[in-house]
Amino acid sequence: MAVRTASAVIDVSVIVPVFNKGRYLSELLDSLRRQTSDSFEVWLIDDGSTDGSATLCDQAAASDARFHVIHQENSGWPGRPRNVGIEASTGRFLFFADADDWCEPTLLADLVAFADAHRSDVVLPAVLSEGHTYTTREPVLENAVDVDPREAFLTLTPHKLFRRSYFDGLGLRFTEEKVPLEDGQLVARAYVGGGRISRCGERIGYHYMGREGTNISYEPRDPSAHGNSVATIMDSARRLPEHADEIIVDLYRRKLLRYLGPRYLPDMPADLQSGYVDATADVAARFIPMELESTLTPWPRLSSRTARLRQPGISVALAQARADDLVPAERSNGHWFIGPVPADDIVVVRPKVRKDPTRGVRVVSRPEWVRISAPRLEYHIEGRVVAADTDLRPRGRLGGEARAVACWDDLEVPVTYDGEPVVVNRLRYSADDQGQLIVTGV
Repeated sequence: MAVRTASAVIDVSVIVPVFNKGRYLSELLDSLRRQTSDSFEVWLIDDGSTDGSATLCDQAAASDARFHVIHQENSGWPGRPRNVGIEASTGRFLFFADADDWCEPTLLADLVAFADAHRSDVVLPAVLSEGHTYTTREPVLENAVDVDPREAFLTLTPHKLFRRSYFDGLGLRFTEEKVPLEDGQLVARAYVGGGRISRCGERIGYHYMGREGTNISYEPRDPSAHGNSVATIMDSARRLPEHADEIIVDLYRRKLLRYLGPRYLPDMPADLQSGYVDATADVAARFIPMELESTLTPWPRLSSRTARLRQPGISVALAQARADDLVPAERSNGHWFIGPVPADDIVVVRPKVRKDPTRGVRVVSRPEWVRISAPRLEYHIEGRVVAADTDLRPRGRLGGEARAVACWDDLEVPVTYDGEPVVVNRLRYSADDQGQLIVTGV
């Protein structure tokens, strides 16, 4: 590659991975042609498109010297085409655009001028998200020379200006493995690399579109891989000890707990339900101690605590309760309940209850959770089932230790108890090693 003279140095290289976005690509190309910057280049990396996108790329390159195209075999993920564009480009700055988005005419000129004026290493544009079902974040329409890291981590998409010397100095490249959040992993590393992170937000610069059609990074969902990617981003956040806890708990809420909510979990196949519950529990075990979990608002906090049980049926029931607009609350002893009849009230015995929120989740006896009308309480003992009334009094003789279970048709949920052993009405209430309520006749 020829070495450019100082007068020929290009300000910014725009890198665009392209795969089957012919329906929308022209809008992006037109918006780039209209840029007011007089020093930029565009690298279109066609990742084996089959819908005519490759022809649009060739036409753009043939008609405008600022546009370049590289065709490659399909890699199935945006990491490799972006890396190919990085290596081919020459600009002082890098900007990553998606083939189905579009830019305001002043985007590149504004970002470069701001970066040069303030010696910024990463500059966030004001981004307007349109058509996305999972984000409603409004654009931040104000400049900031030094963005608070907690705010920066709210946006992990790659649509930002990166100073190439900073980018290369950190050895940043996109992972080429087919993993979720591959762009977020790189952006997080850029945020914690010691450079100046700024925002140029006087006006909207980039339109982040939620479009229909083939996505270059589409793969069937893999909850385990998703959890691992979130963990990688959290590992980066740990390099900012002053703000790490806040960043990590926010990532946990946005990138994992939302999948346990009513919009996602109840409608997933059973294997995905189990996968997301396990992935959440794994991340919680590594990054979310109980004191950090306690900073969550009630619903996410209860979803997190429930996920730790690794019982998808309970997590699904909780998500359904949320869909039904039931209200969660937490007692002073750390026990959770939803609705008017919490399990620890059913047990009736609550003297000497230890203040220990780490021992389990109170499951509510409320039929709306699973949309049936006949919840019941049972004692399971030596292969027998003894029915119990709503005060956990057995309707038959126990004759030994019995496990208390709340049931809704084929769903069975252990009733948990973390109080001291106590005798009431000739019944002894205690807990086994797993915190499940055991009742024995005295």
